[in-house]
Amino acid sequence: MLRCSHILCKVRRIDDCVRDLELAGFSVQRGGAHNALVWFEQGPFLEFFELPGWCRPLSLPFGLRFGRSAGRRLAFWAGAGEGWCDVALEPRGYRPDDPLHLDDIHRRLRALAPGASRIINGSRNSAGGGRVRYRFITAGDRQLPFIVSHYHPPQRPERVRHANGARSVARVDLHLPATAHAALGQLLPEDAWLKTHIGERSLGVTLAGWRTLPQTSCFIRRLFSTTQEP
Repeated sequence: MLRCSHILCKVRRIDDCVRDLELAGFSVQRGGAHNALVWFEQGPFLEFFELPGWCRPLSLPFGLRFGRSAGRRLAFWAGAGEGWCDVALEPRGYRPDDPLHLDDIHRRLRALAPGASRIINGSRNSAGGGRVRYRFITAGDRQLPFIVSHYHPPQRPERVRHANGARSVARVDLHLPATAHAALGQLLPEDAWLKTHIGERSLGVTLAGWRTLPQTSCFIRRLFSTTQEP
């Protein structure tokens, strides 16, 4: 029903992050004024975003409108430090007739994990200047990944080449407390990329084919596992 969609990385200044990513050999697509995307031809992509701490008070009206879990998630994103901070799941099957469909998943999430938010409509500008729409849901337990629809229209490029050799996300290691780990196991029994473990919440990302270039910043080096798959 679900699969790993993308991994979110919080940064201080998105313009500086884009510069560092490009110097490290990544092809970067701006998603808007405050985020940027690193795509691969298959599998999860990477999203880098800037959300200042002063946005945290906005979590209250956001929660009143969409549910307390939505407010808590926004507060968490605003207060998070630099680095990987969250994982998004998406429906396995793309439905061209209804690409933003989340109703069935929403009902199941509410049955398995009480406190899920309402379905939230979102949009942003595409790299080509058009409008991209999506929807998402936050779980009652902030430890769990959130769930996002597919983009409409689809945004994944057909061809992606990174100068540093990165071909795909090889694996995402997500550590969760036991209760959240059990709940996620019901939503996502298995996934080709997301590997879950019991422990204090943390995230790690391994890329296939990635190599550090001489100009790669310390921040970018720290984002990925030192043992890369060939």
